[in-house]
Amino acid sequence: MPLVYVDTFDGVATFDDVGVELADTSAIRDYVRSALVEMLAAEPCGDDGFRCHANVRDASGRQVLAASLVLTLTVPA
Repeated sequence: MPLVYVDTFDGVATFDDVGVELADTSAIRDYVRSALVEMLAAEPCGDDGFRCHANVRDASGRQVLAASLVLTLTVPA
């Protein structure tokens, strides 16, 4: 299984130096989706919402996937 590194950003950049072995692109998508949802659940939302992002790179440093999760909160006037 290929080793990939998932760097995350939610106002603070976290660079993965350990990596995780994932079988294929589908497994990478599922892993990143879960990671972003966990980040959303763990952080308090600001008045206008929450945004987080993940970049996935392979062992050579090549980007293999980028994903973002945005929650927008709007209070009607």
